Amino acid sequence: MKNSGFWKGASLALALLLAGGAGKAAWAAASGSGQQQAQEQAPTYTCSIRVPQPEPADLSTLAKIKADQAMAAAQTAFPGAQVKKVELDNENGCLVYSVDLSNGMDVKVDAGNGSILHKEPAGKEGHEGREDREED
Repeated sequence: MKNSGFWKGASLALALLLAGGAGKAAWAAASGSGQQQAQEQAPTYTCSIRVPQPEPADLSTLAKIKADQAMAAAQTAFPGAQVKKVELDNENGCLVYSVDLSNGMDVKVDAGNGSILHKEPAGKEGHEGREDREED
């Protein structure tokens, strides 16, 4: 009967260990996803075209303006700058053209109405892992 007390204690210790591990894993998952969501949401945009889920394979079917109109809008915001690259992107659920300029700026242009949504130095947007689509 000495062993039954040992097994009860061992069972209780194992149960507490497993419960603590499950709680820790749940907390890590919750805090990690919140951190990722916060990163995906910055900066926030008020846009005219929301990208539906699941995301269409060809985002250009959703755009109301062409890439050249987005380039013109970005160049109007920064006179004298030349366009280095333009991409149609899903940014935080908004359909935008990302226009990289020769002055080092990345301009986000609303793909629905051509308005400037955001301006920042190129490479500062924090979009690791996103799929880029280049417009010709």
